[in-house]
Amino acid sequence: MQTNNLAGLLTIANQDKVKLAEALEQANSELDFQNKEKGKRAAELIIANIEMDLQNEEKLKLAMELVIVNKALDFQNEEKEKRAAELIIANKELRFQNSEKEKGAAELVIAYSQLDVQNREREERAAELILANTELIFQNQEKEKRAAELIIANKELLYQNEEKEKRAAELIIANKELLYQNEEKEKRANELIIANEELLFQNKEKGKRAAELIIANIELNFQDSEKGKRAEELINALKELDFQDEERGKRAAELIIANQEVLVQKQEKERRAAAEAKKDEFFNMVSHEFKTPLTNIKAINQLLTQKVNKADNIYPFIANANNSIKRLEKLIEDLLDVTKINSGQIDLNIAAFHFSDALTNSIVNVQLTAPKHDIVLENSIDLFYTGDQFRIEQVLINLLNNAIKYSPDAGQVIVRAKIEADNIVVSVEDFGIGIAKEDIDQLFQRFYRVSKVAMNFQGVGLGLYISSEIIKKHKGTFFITSKIGKGSIFSFSLPLGKQEFN
Repeated sequence: MQTNNLAGLLTIANQDKVKLAEALEQANSELDFQNKEKGKRAAELIIANIEMDLQNEEKLKLAMELVIVNKALDFQNEEKEKRAAELIIANKELRFQNSEKEKGAAELVIAYSQLDVQNREREERAAELILANTELIFQNQEKEKRAAELIIANKELLYQNEEKEKRAAELIIANKELLYQNEEKEKRANELIIANEELLFQNKEKGKRAAELIIANIELNFQDSEKGKRAEELINALKELDFQDEERGKRAAELIIANQEVLVQKQEKERRAAAEAKKDEFFNMVSHEFKTPLTNIKAINQLLTQKVNKADNIYPFIANANNSIKRLEKLIEDLLDVTKINSGQIDLNIAAFHFSDALTNSIVNVQLTAPKHDIVLENSIDLFYTGDQFRIEQVLINLLNNAIKYSPDAGQVIVRAKIEADNIVVSVEDFGIGIAKEDIDQLFQRFYRVSKVAMNFQGVGLGLYISSEIIKKHKGTFFITSKIGKGSIFSFSLPLGKQEFN
């Protein structure tokens, strides 16, 4: 009866194991698919980062060229303002000279009008002088007639005394009038001389004004030519400014396009980060969902281990199932650690511990599961270190398991620990297949596995990523040396003294 119950339990366990294997196989296939997608996304992200770096360089170049163009534009604007100021001054000076020219022309017109008036006055005076001369000749003729009449009168003096006295009085009046006309004639002659002198002076002034006007016209023509040159220079400057504005517009458009591309890349990066967050959330959810049934399977397997005799044919299957359960537990723990690291929620239990205990515990833990390899602690250190002992042992166990996994034909793994420059330096050396140089820098990425050997060894590529993050949390560093076909040395250093943990 007990055997039947055990067979029933074994059947149930086998069915659960088959379901678990199917679920695990499905999870592995989905994980492989996600690894491929991640590889593609990583390649796309690298290309996008390279393109963004190139675009940033182009953007910097364009920005520098835009700064140079703006400086040249500012300089040309200053030159343009200087030319405009000079042009305004030239226009003001030209307007002043035009006003002076107009004043000179007006004065010249006034001088010509005055000269015409004076010529008319002179002609009138000349006409009056001619009339005075004519009148004088007439008066002389009259005088001669009067003299003849006087002779006749003298002959008739006795008889014509009264007439003579009258004629004498008229002659006196005529003489006085003649003297008055002679004085007026002299005055008119003097005025004519003065008018002639004034006319000569005005002609000289007119000649001076004409010479000044000629000089002003020459200077005005020169200023007009200079103004034309300045106008041409200003037109050329405006054309060049328009061309530079067009170039600046083109550069601004290119800069806008570059900014849009950077924005698109940023959005793509954010989208991928969101996808990574969702993936981490999925891993976290799957890990927690796996934990409960795995605990039940582990309990059943432990019960079977206790109930079944080691000599029984079923026992190797139970032992194999136990190893699979341990591997699945390790995978779930790694997935949980990854999600904690990515979300910044991984906590360190900081305390002082004997560092040699961490080395010994890790070696003993791994040695129990690796009877084919001899793990040798070549030298140790005897001191207290302040940190998370569990996480440090997790790193050492991961390095030891990798050393054993990737050196299947070797029989030894060497562990060394020493103090160097205020740092604890721990190294794990294997004599296995080695790692190519191009793969070393990528070993600490999530889910990264060397493609040439990935199919030959089990794993999902999380151990070194988790280990490197734990060492970083302790303010330490990782470094690797390796040769293909000869083996690898994985080392990490931890600083001594007072530390500030995140």
